[in-house]
Amino acid sequence: MVFAPSPAPSSRESGHVADAALLLLGGTGFLIGVILWLDNAQGGLTGNGVFKSMELRPWIDDPANAPLYPANFLFYPVYGALCRVLDGLGVFAGDPRRQIAVLNAASAGLCLVAVYLMARRLTEDRAIALLAALFHGACSFVLLLAITNEDIMPSYTLTFASMALAAVWFAAPSAPRVVAVAALFSLGWLFEWRLMFPTLPAMLLALWLCEARPRHRVLWPALFVSTMAACASIAALAASGHPGAVGPLGLLWTGKAVISVWAGFSSAKVGYLWDGMAAYLLGTGLTRVLGAAGWDTWRVLSLAAAAAIAAAALRLAWPRRHDSRVRAPLAVFGGTFVAGEIFNLYAQPQDPQMQVNVMAWLTMGWVLALVAARRRWGIRGLAIAGGATMLLLTHNLWSLAPLRGQDTKWRHTVERLEREADPSRTVFLLHDFDWTMVHAALHWGLAEPGSETLGPAPQARPRFKWIGFTGDVLRHPDWTVERQVAALRDQIDRALALGYDVLVVRLWGMSLGELETATGMIASSRQLEALRALLHERYTATPAFDDPMAGPVHRLRPAAR
Repeated sequence: MVFAPSPAPSSRESGHVADAALLLLGGTGFLIGVILWLDNAQGGLTGNGVFKSMELRPWIDDPANAPLYPANFLFYPVYGALCRVLDGLGVFAGDPRRQIAVLNAASAGLCLVAVYLMARRLTEDRAIALLAALFHGACSFVLLLAITNEDIMPSYTLTFASMALAAVWFAAPSAPRVVAVAALFSLGWLFEWRLMFPTLPAMLLALWLCEARPRHRVLWPALFVSTMAACASIAALAASGHPGAVGPLGLLWTGKAVISVWAGFSSAKVGYLWDGMAAYLLGTGLTRVLGAAGWDTWRVLSLAAAAAIAAAALRLAWPRRHDSRVRAPLAVFGGTFVAGEIFNLYAQPQDPQMQVNVMAWLTMGWVLALVAARRRWGIRGLAIAGGATMLLLTHNLWSLAPLRGQDTKWRHTVERLEREADPSRTVFLLHDFDWTMVHAALHWGLAEPGSETLGPAPQARPRFKWIGFTGDVLRHPDWTVERQVAALRDQIDRALALGYDVLVVRLWGMSLGELETATGMIASSRQLEALRALLHERYTATPAFDDPMAGPVHRLRPAAR
């Protein structure tokens, strides 16, 4: 192959099966060990995995009547079946929230195999392939999503495998190769629809660039898209009549998050984009050491390392840019990066789920950098690269240490909340992204925010009663600020009029800057300032109790007029 270092005859021997088994079993086992060590199935990301586990429960208990979700069409049926297997094996039985993390670890183990096989095929070098797989698993976002209960990992693994196959096969495309890659790619986006967009343009670009015959430049992309449509038709036909089933067009275009409070371009997202790109590689253990212009040491180091990897890779590949064997991987991974970051600027550019497949180019870049290092310094170059990769893994594991034990700590916090505040007589006022909301929903049961449906206190069900501080900003981004403020005021006043204690968790003492940090890009400073002013001008608060996890809790009362 064009990237194969020379000479390295001993590294081109067999061993593919043994290496793949080692990576799958060893990688999965290592990640499960990290899961047990961390004791935090959410990993400090979001509460998304908690709510996914609640939606997964019907697929475990009664799959024949469980609802399908077009944007995650295969995720729930497949993970529901696998959770039943884990139940039978006694692995976190009855706890899909943590079972998802275990299944994600196994999925990440498979992804390591895909990295290894791609690098081995491109370089014919066993050591480089193993180091590439190790580097991939050590990247912060890959590691984090492999040990938590977010829902992206199975889709990412399948999508990456299709990219790896395209990087090798699209150098000399044929009908069977195009159909096989398109089918594997379709399985990926049928798990998570959003992953279609960054990679689809890159796949079509690779087919265009690697084919010299004008007719086939059109034929191969058409065959790729037709295969996707055929896969969507097969999936829709197989699910016909099931609750939530849709037709092929409903799978090809679900519209997930296209119109939402997170959607839209803004200058503020440029900073979030740099943060997301930096955090993909390095975790946040080394923070606020430099602090120059708001940039922490870890961001500077991460972006500098990524730039160095890109420079080394391009220096090796650019002179061979007319070779289709070089064009294919560069188009697939580079095209995904460019298209993906444009898409991320419209969505949530700092989110690990939005960056994980987009920044996969870094693994391909590392493969080429390893080839360059071996050519220049021989085995010493690979040894240094291996040491740097182990340092990366150690750092990113160390960065997780502050998040350890939060599952246990939050269970104790919810128990304390129940002792201090009778759930039948209490309505909590919470920031919609607050961890108290996530864990209260987990232990007490998910409930829609608001007081509109509540009867007079005491009321046993729903057990968890809460009002979202930014709830109407999230659900009604088209409302005026005045209307959003009035809606929050009406919800609080109704809860008080019905005889409930309204307990404010953390919000009362937060400054505007702290609210902006907690809220991110979904609300403007003007919105947050108006909502904060409502609390302090219309109500008074007295301390109720303090909790090391939930923070200070205040009891809200109408202000004297």
